[in-house]
Amino acid sequence: MLSQPRLDEIMKLLRLDRRVSVSDLVEKLQVSDETIRRDLKHLEEQGDLRRVHGGAILPKLTEEQPIDVRGRIKQREKSKLSQYAAGCVHEGMSVFLDTGTTTLALSHRLIQYNNLTVVTNSLDIAHELVSKSENKVTILPGDIRRNDNAVVGYSAVKAASWRFYDVAFMGIAAIDPILGFMDYEEDEAEIRRAVIAQSGKSIILADDSKFGRKTHIRTCSISDVDRVITNKKPKEEYLKCFSDAGVEIVYE
Repeated sequence: MLSQPRLDEIMKLLRLDRRVSVSDLVEKLQVSDETIRRDLKHLEEQGDLRRVHGGAILPKLTEEQPIDVRGRIKQREKSKLSQYAAGCVHEGMSVFLDTGTTTLALSHRLIQYNNLTVVTNSLDIAHELVSKSENKVTILPGDIRRNDNAVVGYSAVKAASWRFYDVAFMGIAAIDPILGFMDYEEDEAEIRRAVIAQSGKSIILADDSKFGRKTHIRTCSISDVDRVITNKKPKEEYLKCFSDAGVEIVYE
């Protein structure tokens, strides 16, 4: 059974050293190897750490976790977000989906449509929609980033800015009530800025782990987007900043 005090102690030790080993945690917390591994798996699924061989590390503010790791984080929450997001889509729409695990979850739901025009910078999303639906799919040109199959770079940004989107769905790395929406890499931030400027409605899909984080790249202000879809009610400071900015917040 998971113990919150034990989970808190693991995170305390991790913040001190930025790395913990299973063997050390077993000794310090006096529990079994299986218990520690289950704890680390749970904390990774919450987005608090990244499991590595023999233990876990604390993710860096300047480094996004690999997409296979991100895909294991908050899977049920991302599925719920994608369900809400799919309700914003209607046949005949022009839709933009950027790269990410939450937007990939949304693409699984869009295969039920047959008359969408979907533009994306994700090879994985493009393959999902082309292979399983009749929707028209366009992938942005540019450089392929190997760690997540995203298309980025100058050509991608320019191509994104040549189109109009009825609705654009984007992930984000972090949300700060003062700094706004933030990313790990300028490539992603530039594409998102270009798409927001060309969208009838821009929607950020963000599970609750993204609130309160900070990275080193400021993508845009809170007021630059139209809606945020998340899986649980944010803290009052976020509700206030969304309200002041005229941004709709949707949560379960």
